[in-house]
Amino acid sequence: MIRARPASLRPRWLYWMPLAVVTVCGALWLFRLGWIAAHVDESALLDHYARFYVAETGEGARLSDCVGRPGQGDGVRLVISCTAPDGGKRVYAIGRFGGLLEQIPASGDASKT
Repeated sequence: MIRARPASLRPRWLYWMPLAVVTVCGALWLFRLGWIAAHVDESALLDHYARFYVAETGEGARLSDCVGRPGQGDGVRLVISCTAPDGGKRVYAIGRFGGLLEQIPASGDASKT
């Protein structure tokens, strides 16, 4: 019959392993966010969401239908406005790390949004 080791004989470093794992995971996550912030520029974001607009709108839509401007709100990095061939407008609010925060229903002139 095999007996379990008493708690006093277990290695002390084993108690610190959960903290080490959480620390390493947190560091990797923060490194990833920093990498994204440093390597994704506004022109890449504009190109990505213009392609998204073309795929969403379909026939007649072009990449040149979209314009971008700096965001004004909390956490908004870029606002991209696209004018569809039928006169409709789509506005995309892009977050700090390049994610779509919301698709804003636009009215009026897209250059004023």
